[in-house]
Amino acid sequence: MRSLSTIFLLIVSFTLSAQNNLLPQPKEVKISTGTFQLNSKTIIHLTNGSESLNNYVNRFINRLQNKTGLFLKKHSIQDTSSNNCISIQVSNQIDSLYLGMDESYTIKIQTQSIKLIANSNIGAYRGLETLLQLTKSKGKNIYFRNTTINDAPRFPWRGLMIDVCRHWVPEHVIKRNIDAMALVKMNVLHLHLTEDQAFRIECKTYPKLHLEGNDGNYYTHQQIKSIIKYANDRGIRVIPEFDIPGHATSWAVGYPELASQKNGSYTLETKYGVFTPTLDPSKEETYNFLTIFFTEMAQLFPDTYMHIGGDENNGKQWDNNSKIQKFMNVKDLETNHDLQAYFNGRVLSILTQLNKKMIGWDEIYEANIPKEIAIQSWRGKESLYQIAKDGYPGILSNGFYLDKVYSTKRYYENDPLPVDNKLTEVEKKNILGGEATMWSELVNERTIDSRIWPVTAAIAERLWSSTENCNTEKLYSKLPYISSQLESVGLQHLSYRTPLLKQISNLNDVSDILDFVNLLEPLKGYKRHRFITYKTHYPLSRLVDACYTESYTSKNFELLAKTNCVQSGVCRNRDKIKTKLKQWIKSTEAFIKVADQSIALSEAKPIAYKALELMELSWAQVNSPTEISVTKKERAKILISELRNYKLDCKFVAVDGIELLFNK
Repeated sequence: MRSLSTIFLLIVSFTLSAQNNLLPQPKEVKISTGTFQLNSKTIIHLTNGSESLNNYVNRFINRLQNKTGLFLKKHSIQDTSSNNCISIQVSNQIDSLYLGMDESYTIKIQTQSIKLIANSNIGAYRGLETLLQLTKSKGKNIYFRNTTINDAPRFPWRGLMIDVCRHWVPEHVIKRNIDAMALVKMNVLHLHLTEDQAFRIECKTYPKLHLEGNDGNYYTHQQIKSIIKYANDRGIRVIPEFDIPGHATSWAVGYPELASQKNGSYTLETKYGVFTPTLDPSKEETYNFLTIFFTEMAQLFPDTYMHIGGDENNGKQWDNNSKIQKFMNVKDLETNHDLQAYFNGRVLSILTQLNKKMIGWDEIYEANIPKEIAIQSWRGKESLYQIAKDGYPGILSNGFYLDKVYSTKRYYENDPLPVDNKLTEVEKKNILGGEATMWSELVNERTIDSRIWPVTAAIAERLWSSTENCNTEKLYSKLPYISSQLESVGLQHLSYRTPLLKQISNLNDVSDILDFVNLLEPLKGYKRHRFITYKTHYPLSRLVDACYTESYTSKNFELLAKTNCVQSGVCRNRDKIKTKLKQWIKSTEAFIKVADQSIALSEAKPIAYKALELMELSWAQVNSPTEISVTKKERAKILISELRNYKLDCKFVAVDGIELLFNK
């Protein structure tokens, strides 16, 4: 594979060819000569269509019309022999959603007609999304290239987890992310509904859970039903997570008797981390409570799986409770892990009686648990593979933590089953797929889209497409196109930034500062927490919140510097580099002026001043490399080092390309 910098050349020069822009990349694509011309007389008809598929097709038509500007007058549910038609043929009207459902489809585009053939409605949904991506235009012509596609997913579990507890995520935001998931063929929405900071779902049998266990924001039963229907109509399952026995502060606020501390009094946590409130596993009242609770939730959530969390229980309340210690002695439980295994077994029996299957994080795994229990691995592939070797189904989330804001490349190349894995064919089948995880400590309803997308589109391809069809260079070439398509279904991962910058700059015109902001990225991993001890009520309206997670602008510049400079400052395309530096200098000067009027932006003024000085030195280096003094070159090196190590929660990442101007 060529260097990473070459990848970003493709971002600049990508073409909108049919094959390049398909995401996820289908299993088999064969392009032939000729095109199908779309026009206002094109008929779209269903064979053996159901109401749900008919509704999906109506949405498909609306999106196709919005994309092309054509008005498609006819939509027939009757078979037709018309040549100018898009025919959707489904052999079985299957709407049910379950693990391993048939999502395969075939598309045959010929000059006279288009045929989409699927065994189920779900397969037809996936094929319709591919058709939308195949739509091309040239001048006034709207067309599809003659193509044959045979497609089916690599993994049956392709999920996105959204934590709605640390920061509230309203229903409409969840729904626009569901639309985005459907566009890239993801099929599981995992809602993390309870935490130390909030309990986010109405409970009619125990109303104090939602009346006292949050900041006033929670989903009603009606809202949950609406979300589930919205997702199911797009071929997406919804799995709830109720985190127990740890992460249980919000349970204990209204019902302190559930917790393991005697005579405890609880308030919602506003900080982040691991806290001590834990459900009491020694009391029958706990299981009676959970039986009634899960019975209500099982009636609300139709999916077979129910997530119990089970992670990060520090066991401190158990250690300090004499009754629990006595209970452990009676039950011959030596460790807190043994006690949690006992608790999990009791919860499992409750869920089994409700015809539900248990899923939880790594910590719930132990020998001899029923084989149908699924494990979601946050610890890594070593843990996941051991689970698979022992015969249990597993889902990978390690390496897919979106809140770490890593590069798209890093997420994309995190294959649940890389070619060098040591599992047998039988063991490989236990790897169900993976889930991108969006923990919400540092996002709110305004910024969350920008941290989920477009990187989750890359994860979606990794989980759908074969290893052979996953290619980092090709991914980067089609991401700009797919990113625009994602905004067309309502996401705000690109458009959110300008309104946010206007707000934090005291309503200044921010168009002139965007080029500078484009050169910044949030700190990776959890380093941002080193600068501020964030709390739930802190506004997420700082410069770092307006930064995209990856600066393609900086990487494109790095490519120019790497491929065009034959020696220090001497570049074959130096005029392009000079033009770019001049543009950045102007934008950085504008940023400094705006920052003078904004408390939120003023913290970045020192890094802007250093960046401005470095840009000016860089321009001089490229303009007259033989005349710039040694002193100025040494000053540039100092600035590069200072910018790399500057203590701010966003980084000026253009230094990597700029450094090349001085190092050749």
